[in-house]
Amino acid sequence: MVTLGEAKDPYYLPHLTWPEVADHLRRSTTAILPFGALEQHGPALPLGTDTLGVIAVARAAARETGALVVPVVFPGLSSHHMGFPGTVTLGEETFARVVMDAAASLARHGFRRLVLSNGHGGNEATLGYLAYRITRETPAHAMLFGIAELRKIYLTAEIDKLDIHAGIGETSSMLYQQPALVRREAIERPRMRLDPWRERLLGRVREDPSLLRYVTLGLPAVHECSSNGCITYGDPARASVERGKELFDAFVAALAAFIKAWEEATA
Repeated sequence: MVTLGEAKDPYYLPHLTWPEVADHLRRSTTAILPFGALEQHGPALPLGTDTLGVIAVARAAARETGALVVPVVFPGLSSHHMGFPGTVTLGEETFARVVMDAAASLARHGFRRLVLSNGHGGNEATLGYLAYRITRETPAHAMLFGIAELRKIYLTAEIDKLDIHAGIGETSSMLYQQPALVRREAIERPRMRLDPWRERLLGRVREDPSLLRYVTLGLPAVHECSSNGCITYGDPARASVERGKELFDAFVAALAAFIKAWEEATA
């Protein structure tokens, strides 16, 4: 007999009934809203890589903190990936409206801390702005836990390889989290085409990590700078399950620490 579905997660809103949510609010008024993307991730990784990953991290952090994970939108802001089939992007106004409506709903029910947990660089600036708007326009307060925090973890070993999309880090993460979705036979190193001045700066980021912001500033559409949709000067074939677990555990610990610090500061 085939059994469909998954085990109930008491910290994941889609699994709960409304009385269970009401009971949860008596224990915690913190919600984690995970944001990712539905976009190409090279020939080997699924289009849902960012969203699947950020939800998995959020659910693990919720078990450590007692917060509730509330996924409200699967795609994000991915216009720079539209050169590859399957990518779905929202416009900034649409994305902002969905996030604001979801935040207003949660605030009305009594959630007071909203953690905007972001796993996709294209969402970062907009979510930072929306965290400000949520705090100003609803009874809740919002803070962004995003790419700036995650890069401190996943770029440490490969910072000089611009390993920011479907490279060694993300391939490792998916090999650990969603191995059945990885086409291992299709893992390949991209041919990168970046401006010479970006490559020169990249050669110096190991000694001065702050230069990375200039390398990534105004990058062209992905299909213009990568042969296969991966953005890395490294070889994704170097990815490993072990590295994926290290990254996952580190991401979960960082998000859980962020939530605990906020709750302690505002208790």
